[in-house]
Amino acid sequence: MISATIIGRLTRDPEQQQVGQYNVTRFTVASNSTRKNREGEYDNTFVRCTVFGRQGDVIAQRFQKGQPIIVSGELSTSTWKDKQGQDRTSVEMSVQNFSFTLQDRFQNQSSGQDHVEEVSDDDMPF
Repeated sequence: MISATIIGRLTRDPEQQQVGQYNVTRFTVASNSTRKNREGEYDNTFVRCTVFGRQGDVIAQRFQKGQPIIVSGELSTSTWKDKQGQDRTSVEMSVQNFSFTLQDRFQNQSSGQDHVEEVSDDDMPF
């Protein structure tokens, strides 16, 4: 079992579905490499994420395509054959925790989503 934390952006809006008695939320996070490859470009890693229950509800309500997110959980790989018969592999995460990034928090503050009460000079004790 491999535990990891990933910082990236959602590649599409989260999708929810009911599986038995469980609410399941799925989304994909793209994370950029911090180093350039041989061609001088940054590689991207795509991680398919699955969240169960209330955390998934919050992610579906608060996140959308392109937004940054921090996720942590258990990593695994999945292999299959595509329509052309080619072997494919994907990295998947069973998300245990998530967080907003600082960048997203600052954008919310600058857009006025967090209200700060103004104080007049008359209210100052000095």
